Amino acid sequence: MSEIETRASNNPIGNKKRNPYAVWFVVLAFVAPVTLAYIIFFFVDVKSFINHGEILNPIVHIKDFGLTDNNNEVIPQDVLTYKWRLISFVGKDCDEQCENRLYDSRQIRTSLGKNQHRVDRMFVHIEPAGEKLTKLIEEAHKSVIHVNGDFDNIVKALGINISDEIGISNNEIYIMDPMGNVMMRFTQEQPNDEFLYDLKKLLKASQIG
Repeated sequence: MSEIETRASNNPIGNKKRNPYAVWFVVLAFVAPVTLAYIIFFFVDVKSFINHGEILNPIVHIKDFGLTDNNNEVIPQDVLTYKWRLISFVGKDCDEQCENRLYDSRQIRTSLGKNQHRVDRMFVHIEPAGEKLTKLIEEAHKSVIHVNGDFDNIVKALGINISDEIGISNNEIYIMDPMGNVMMRFTQEQPNDEFLYDLKKLLKASQIG
């Protein structure tokens, strides 16, 4: 037996077989904290974990909305995801209640302080914006992401989460996580402090985004 062969046979590292489950351990190490955070947030019955917003059941994925750009092309999923989103659905016009709620969403994001970079606001236009809304966006909401969506398609995707009183036409704001899950909703009647409380709790529970 040669010296090279002797060294190889006495080398425990060289002789050690590759663990076929190593990759899965790495994946689990990343996924487990996120999964645990969601379990704690949604299912643990502890007073400090009580949420104010309505948790969607079932949760809807953003791809099911079929959102498009101004060229009527479907926007890729990876463009819509990777950050938390505050989603507002807007029509042609925006009345006083609408203006107030869009302003609320801006203030809520600003109130996140050092964490506001983790959250973007997104306006889903279910019809082309009129002159008044266009002016409002230019003056007060320049940094917002703008996409287009079909009303009927979005309502269909939300399914049983839609009722006669609550949907996408009454200034509701939806929260989407960085993986694209549209998972919580706030009505226009809910106070900003409740909204901010839940959003901060979500960001704290999950380090993604």
